[in-house]
Amino acid sequence: MSLSTARFEVLSFPFELTTDDKKFFDEFLELNSALTLPGNGKLPQVQYSVIKNTKYFCIRENGKFRNRWAHRWPLYLSVMMCVRDSLYLHLKEYLFLHSGALAKNNKAVLLPGPSGSGKSTLTLGLLNYGYQYLTDEVVVIDLSDLRVLPFQRPVYIYGWQSVVSAEVEKYFKFYRFKERYGNTLQPWQYAVPQQEAILPKDTSFEVAWIVFPTYNETQKDSYLKPMSRAEAAFNLMQNGWNTQYFADFGLKLCSELVKKADCYELVMGDLKEACELIEGLTGKTPASVESEALNNIWKQKVLL
Repeated sequence: MSLSTARFEVLSFPFELTTDDKKFFDEFLELNSALTLPGNGKLPQVQYSVIKNTKYFCIRENGKFRNRWAHRWPLYLSVMMCVRDSLYLHLKEYLFLHSGALAKNNKAVLLPGPSGSGKSTLTLGLLNYGYQYLTDEVVVIDLSDLRVLPFQRPVYIYGWQSVVSAEVEKYFKFYRFKERYGNTLQPWQYAVPQQEAILPKDTSFEVAWIVFPTYNETQKDSYLKPMSRAEAAFNLMQNGWNTQYFADFGLKLCSELVKKADCYELVMGDLKEACELIEGLTGKTPASVESEALNNIWKQKVLL
């Protein structure tokens, strides 16, 4: 059995991956190209392994069984969920939020919300309006200054349609897959930021706007509603990945974060209108964007 091993670093967390599946190993390197740095000789805090037996790919963390899969396609997401859990446990200098985030003119907009609220849909939509991609799922707040750091994981997208304009598409590489559900195959893709879109790891942005999206399938238009800072702080707590580790200090952190930002609820019934509402928060006239890419996003309902 031939093993492939590499060390990585995400934020200040070093880890190691070993696997006997070369295809998965190459896939892991490609999909993480914007998120991780090489380990640079640091001893890993956690060691992950993905080893295939006669029936399953088995995932272990420091030798302890975590999960198993009969197919290769869930492996990346499954391993990175383990890595993400380790980040929350080991890195106490950051607040992690279940949120998308983008930046424009050196200021960031956060899009917190549970799965299904439309974070990824809105994140993809706003890329067509000239925003820089920070993350679609895991917002990292540096506790020293309450600024947001990039966490440029791949964006998971249902379907194979183009979801960004030709101008934006050149900043991403798209990896296409199919996964089986019973007798049907579901096509999907990862959008991985390329060199021009990858931000230096020491980049940070002031949080200027916090917008809580809600997808409403019965709604035909979109609208913004101002939110009190008390309600916004409570909602941030509800969407924290690691707020439980801070006890009462977690609420204080969220309260301090919302003091620096304008807070809104966004009811989303139309993606183009929703993007233009957020663009309008900057005080600038929303740019004119061709609707084909936005329509493809909206049709697929990329609500992860």
